[in-house]
Amino acid sequence: MDTALYVGLAQRTALRRRLDVVAHNVANMSTTAFNKERVVFRQYLVDTPGAAATTGGKISYVLDHGVVRNLDVGTPVTTNNPLDIFISKGGYLSVESRNGETLYTRNGRMRLDTDNFITLLSGERVLDVDGNPIQLENGDTRVDIADDGTISGELGVVAQLSISSFANEQSLKRVGTSLYEAEQDPIDPADAPLIGIIQKAYESSNVNAIESTVEMIDVLRTYQNAEQRAKDITDLREDALRRLSRVQ
Repeated sequence: MDTALYVGLAQRTALRRRLDVVAHNVANMSTTAFNKERVVFRQYLVDTPGAAATTGGKISYVLDHGVVRNLDVGTPVTTNNPLDIFISKGGYLSVESRNGETLYTRNGRMRLDTDNFITLLSGERVLDVDGNPIQLENGDTRVDIADDGTISGELGVVAQLSISSFANEQSLKRVGTSLYEAEQDPIDPADAPLIGIIQKAYESSNVNAIESTVEMIDVLRTYQNAEQRAKDITDLREDALRRLSRVQ
């Protein structure tokens, strides 16, 4: 009976983890360029207590193996901001964090700061292909961004956006809602897939509101059923102990 309780506890722990991830997805349905996530579980086998080695009795537990991102590109949302960009396929915009570290994002919502540097709305400065923050000239009132990331103003070409691709996007580590750090080097631009940029648009979250809400309800109901089974097992144990205590 203890085995059944332990297996049930492992199941409920896994369901809580899955519920947390689904709830996080739902909370970020409106977050720019957010990638929904799912938990990956693995089977963990242990020998059955008291079973002979020759019988091969095993107990199957569930083990939290990690979280993977859904890399589908979100829907482009049209805006009137000339600094907003939508990046097709798997490209990532290079930005500089406040501590000088290079981070990557698909969040193309940008603005100018007080020094005329192009930044994300969260303040990170956008980098050019040489790794330098992009600063517009004073007096530039019109900004054009070509599909290859070339930025032009009234005074001519300013810079080209640094758009990076990675061989294994799943290895990028999330450091914010839409910012990532990379332990691997980006793919050489000559070998990278062709990436296009659309000006005056940004990428929406790829979370499907209806699917995620239904999944949350399903996980919650499964968790409640698992809790009820655990309660039933505990009640059976207590009833058995009461009966044994009355045996003379």
